Amino acid sequence: MVLKERNEEFTMEVSNNSLDVLLTITIGNAQIGGSIIRWEGEDILKKGAVSNLNLGKGSDIVGKTLEITTNILDVNTQTNGIITTNYFHNTVEQVKFFSDSVDNHGDVFSFIQKVEFN
Repeated sequence: MVLKERNEEFTMEVSNNSLDVLLTITIGNAQIGGSIIRWEGEDILKKGAVSNLNLGKGSDIVGKTLEITTNILDVNTQTNGIITTNYFHNTVEQVKFFSDSVDNHGDVFSFIQKVEFN
């Protein structure tokens, strides 16, 4: 088993400062895994499956950086492809889709993202 890492940084623009921003993470290609979500420098908000996680009111999170670590185990014998989709409710661009792969069946893909909110 080999660990492959990927790092990404991107910005999400809040569309309505008075509404909450929610996050859902989906792991595709019949692979399995989970995530750790935290604000930079703070304690863990959520770990495991992430569905409709309330990140806070738009005005409260502007200027903050969210750290997302998603670890995926390749269990699908038909593909080594890795897909993650992050859906952010109440942002201008709501979906961030990422595709990658591991070299061998059974490898682990660790995807580390830093998301700055504007």
